[in-house]
Amino acid sequence: MRSWIAGLPLLLVGLPFAACSSSKSAADAADAAAPDDDSAAPENPGPPCPASGVAKGPLSLAMTRTSVIVRWEACRADATPGLVYRPESGGAADTAIATVAKPFVLKERHTAVLGPQRSPDDVPGTVYMHDAAISGLTPGTCYRYELAADRTIAGRFCTSQPDGGKVHFLAIGDTNPLLGDATSKLLAKVVPMGADFVVHGGDIQYYDSHLETWAGWFPSMQPLLALGAMQPALGNHEHETDDELDDYSLRFFGHPDFGGDTMWYRYESGGIWFHVLDTEEPIEPGTPQGTWLTAGLAEVATKPGFRASILVMHRPLVTCGDNAENDGARKAYASTLAQYKVPFVIQAHIHGYERFEIDGITYVTTGGGGGLIGDMNANISRAECGMRKVSGGFFHAMDVVIDGTGIHATVIDDAGATRDTFTVAMP
Repeated sequence: MRSWIAGLPLLLVGLPFAACSSSKSAADAADAAAPDDDSAAPENPGPPCPASGVAKGPLSLAMTRTSVIVRWEACRADATPGLVYRPESGGAADTAIATVAKPFVLKERHTAVLGPQRSPDDVPGTVYMHDAAISGLTPGTCYRYELAADRTIAGRFCTSQPDGGKVHFLAIGDTNPLLGDATSKLLAKVVPMGADFVVHGGDIQYYDSHLETWAGWFPSMQPLLALGAMQPALGNHEHETDDELDDYSLRFFGHPDFGGDTMWYRYESGGIWFHVLDTEEPIEPGTPQGTWLTAGLAEVATKPGFRASILVMHRPLVTCGDNAENDGARKAYASTLAQYKVPFVIQAHIHGYERFEIDGITYVTTGGGGGLIGDMNANISRAECGMRKVSGGFFHAMDVVIDGTGIHATVIDDAGATRDTFTVAMP
């Protein structure tokens, strides 16, 4: 069994696409245009190995109140391991010494066959994963770090807040940065807001758009990865090819000891518990994942300092947009969510924004991270749509602050405009 951790949408002129799904005609056209492996390498090789040996990343994940993991991919076995870090507010520097370099053999080549921006191939070969596990940190503190291999390669991570502390995170979903410039414009507006960590609603990267590869995704998304711990849900685009889930999605964002039995997990900050679900598997009560969720909600509600729980998932429980909803699971969990103080559900998959208020619970669809915007009213006849308060087809991310007065959210679009603000009362 594999663990998911902290564990796209397609602007192709003349080719029709549905939000968050594959288009057969587009895929056939791309396959016809795609070179075979022998010709792909000289036409669009992977990026050259830099002098530092650092090929992808770094990013942080698996944050707790006193620890975090910083991870990056090296393209040489002799790349210098380790990093230097210090409190963001100032103080003495320290060096992470618990660094593991693990060889990983990639066997498949993946090519972005269409424009507008050519993305380097993901190429076969051996890479070396570095995990710097840093412990003994101060709760509720942000740190800056630099890789020893190249001190210009830097980032930031924050530890979880102590009981009652102010929790600040950025929520985003369905990021497709090489579709155009929407993702980069959006990150330029929301990253400076200084959230402590990132809640990603899934569909992190899109092979299916025929526009990008992981080799192209990382440079585009580095501002977000450098902001704080990346805590994603699993989306349907995280395993578009037979090898992607293991070779890329879990290699970058997976870890075996982070609170989940397979690719669902939970984590905490300031007494707020985030329960991240894998909607590519059944989530209903009585399923293995549903049993895990119900038991976990009950368990954390008894912990000292507990304030509330939040659910995070990719496919929505409720939407009026152009895809399916899981209204049966929403109704089946209604009494459980009320019993165990779950006032807020974050979902994605629909390429746009929605906010519902249903039986004291706020459901937000935040799937506007860069994928081609969809039809937010395609299923407006659903009865639940009468409880939708705000919606719109626009690129966006959501800045969320949780303090003693409630959950306060601001929805920002790629021009920096505020599209929605709301407060969810603490249960």
